[in-house]
Amino acid sequence: MENNLGRARTRSAAAETEPPTSPTNASRDRATSFSRRETQAQDGPGIRRRSSAASRVSRLSGPSIGEGSQGNFTLAGPTETPQLRAAQEPFVHPGYTDLNPSYEQAANTKPVWSLAKPLPRVVRSGMVPTKDELRDSLQNAERPAQNSQELGLDVDPNDLEQGQIDPSADPRKMAAQVEDARLQREANFMNKVLSGGDGTSARPPSGLSRMSSVRRRRSSVGGVPPDQVIPEDEEQESPTDSEPKIPQHPSDEPLQTVPEEPEDHDEKFEFPILDDTHPDDLHPLVQDLVEDEVHNNHTTWSVIRTHHREALAEALAVYIQLTIAFCADLGVTIANNGNPNTTQWAWGFATMIGIYISGGVSGAHLNPAVTAMLWFYRGFPKRKMPEYFTAQFLGAFCAAFTAYGLYYQSIHQYHITNLDNTGIINSFVSSQRETWIDSCSAFFTEFLGTAFLAATILALGDDQNAPPGAGMNSLIIGLVITCLCFAFSYPTGAALNPSRDFGPRLALLALGYGGDLFRNPYWFYGPWAGAVSGAFAGGLLYDFFIFEGGESPVNYPLERTQRAMRKSRMKWERRLHLTKQA
Repeated sequence: MENNLGRARTRSAAAETEPPTSPTNASRDRATSFSRRETQAQDGPGIRRRSSAASRVSRLSGPSIGEGSQGNFTLAGPTETPQLRAAQEPFVHPGYTDLNPSYEQAANTKPVWSLAKPLPRVVRSGMVPTKDELRDSLQNAERPAQNSQELGLDVDPNDLEQGQIDPSADPRKMAAQVEDARLQREANFMNKVLSGGDGTSARPPSGLSRMSSVRRRRSSVGGVPPDQVIPEDEEQESPTDSEPKIPQHPSDEPLQTVPEEPEDHDEKFEFPILDDTHPDDLHPLVQDLVEDEVHNNHTTWSVIRTHHREALAEALAVYIQLTIAFCADLGVTIANNGNPNTTQWAWGFATMIGIYISGGVSGAHLNPAVTAMLWFYRGFPKRKMPEYFTAQFLGAFCAAFTAYGLYYQSIHQYHITNLDNTGIINSFVSSQRETWIDSCSAFFTEFLGTAFLAATILALGDDQNAPPGAGMNSLIIGLVITCLCFAFSYPTGAALNPSRDFGPRLALLALGYGGDLFRNPYWFYGPWAGAVSGAFAGGLLYDFFIFEGGESPVNYPLERTQRAMRKSRMKWERRLHLTKQA
């Protein structure tokens, strides 16, 4: 018995010290991968599930805290290790994800234009050729780098495709290389989409065939349609990685595999594929490849919340942000001896709180000017803009009522001791604070402040610049708001946001503060015209000088932008029934 016990201890010690590539770990990895595939098969296609077993294995196999940081603990804390990550993960009861399937959905399943993390990279309509452009390129096919070679340039087409274009004193030479690079990239991209290449989902868009990634199986006896399509990755699955499957046809004979036909690259862009069933703009093909969302719909309200979750989150974030900020302004105004700088810090940290509340759901724009800027420069869906605008204005309107109600008695006492109610009004809305501040100064105060805010937001959201660590965007944008309030609040109060000014104006008008709130045209040319135009100008500055992503209109051909705007205008004319009947 002692010998057996000794051998058991020896085997245990050997198992603890064996390298990751040992047969024991290999079998454990195979079991984990099979468990994950089995879960995906039960849940259906398009749903990714995290494996708790794999998570435990990675935690146990990772280095210790001391090994990860090598004993050098800094003020920033030790280096992140699997143990530290595991310590931050909540306990998930077995069966919870079966009842709440969206919990296991990855955080980046769909794009979120968030101020709390790097902005998504999306394919926009101006980046993808149309059906007619593809037909024209097929009929008038050009050699790689043909435009550059016609100008006498000796260039490598592979270098052009990678964007390696040398600057030249002749703009025509650079333009020819840019055109060649764009044509090659677009041809490769559409080849990939239409053939179902790497990066596409398991189900191709309607009307498209995945020529390079499927094989046909047929039964020698019958029972299985001869045109049945089975994904290649399923067919190549190792017998050791899955349980044997019972045939679903009458015969016990094995299915005969038909050899895969050689792929002909010249036939990928066949004209039948680009028939009239496809939209004129092929970018929806890419959108169809995004996996469907999974939701936890247990009640009627959960269904409503699912379809309006982003707008509801935006309204809540704006409401909490502005309620805190208005209360801070009222506290300093009514006390009459507080430090005005208190309000600047309150606005910054209130903005941080709002971003933390809804940054992962709606993006926490908190500002119609920011939403419009992200639509134009980063592809935020314009169909969501009306809901966002409504949520932002409604949140600001309700926040003004809440703050006024909390301070109602103090405001009443303030009016008794102060005949002028300007201080209370200025606690809610922005205005020309002094009589010597003219319209031009007020406009450019809002314009520049919002432009700097927009440029900073795009810089923080640029994953190729210097994005802060996870969770730090919210704090940094809060500090940016504090800095901008210090710099621009004296002339106007620094609205930098149409909804932050307009919603409280309507609330004060309803509370009986008179029509003077709208008699001064500042309410329009300041927080509206100044802030919105400033946001677009700030986005233009950042993209023109720094940003290299193709989703910005600054970085793709002008005719594509004009085409997208023309199609959008035509669509809205049809929706509003403005198109003339023939």
